[in-house]
Amino acid sequence: MILRLIAAAAIAAIMGGCSLNRTAARVTAGLVNDGLDTIFSQSDVEYARAALPSNLQLMEILIASDPNNKTLLTNAAMGFCGYSLMFIEDENKERASSFYKKGQDYAEKALGGKELSKLKKKDVPALFWHTFCKASYLNLNKHRPAAIAELPSLEPAINRIEELDAIYYYNGAYILKGAFYALRPKMFGGDPVKAKQFFEKALTGQGAKFLMTKYEYAKMAAAADLDEELFDRLLKEIDEANLEEGPERLANEAAKIKARKLQEAKDDIF
Repeated sequence: MILRLIAAAAIAAIMGGCSLNRTAARVTAGLVNDGLDTIFSQSDVEYARAALPSNLQLMEILIASDPNNKTLLTNAAMGFCGYSLMFIEDENKERASSFYKKGQDYAEKALGGKELSKLKKKDVPALFWHTFCKASYLNLNKHRPAAIAELPSLEPAINRIEELDAIYYYNGAYILKGAFYALRPKMFGGDPVKAKQFFEKALTGQGAKFLMTKYEYAKMAAAADLDEELFDRLLKEIDEANLEEGPERLANEAAKIKARKLQEAKDDIF
């Protein structure tokens, strides 16, 4: 896929001209969009980790030629956030934070400055990744007062996602709601019990086999409530899960690796 995309970008460069570059970028953006399922269906985590930066860099090159392309901007947001979550945040929180910020910026551009009340169902992917990136950034920086102060700003966006398309990205609205109540200190409206309820809701229907939700459930809600039994059960379920082919395969493979690391860090949590 990468070679086809680079070829398309190269043709645009050779042909020259702003409008031709923009047209080529839009054609290539379609290839990127169609090819994302291939990337996220990978079972080889190291292969995907090595391949993703090239794809992300290509997206940025294409965005430079077509800066208002909502599909490209949203895919870039998802790509940077997913790459950071799966591969970077456990190793380098500062670098991961910068990727989450970059993803948030791309999603914000995709939203085009629209007010929440004006957004439609078609805007949910951009709004979801904007909110996901922001929540992930705040989670990594919750030791900073400025991050704690910004947490309430997540709630209106999460509620709007729930209103428009709650099941987008494996029941994403409920994943975000669970994270929201787990992230906030109790004195500022945090509620580990509510967090658990929303994570449980996220694990129904199409979200039942998405292991990254179980990982976040253990890391955030079970840890926040000091529920050691739940923590152990969720991580064991991730470790023992039989993985199927599909667009969630890479995230599930990464969740298994992250779950083992989280289990090793248990003594630092409880």
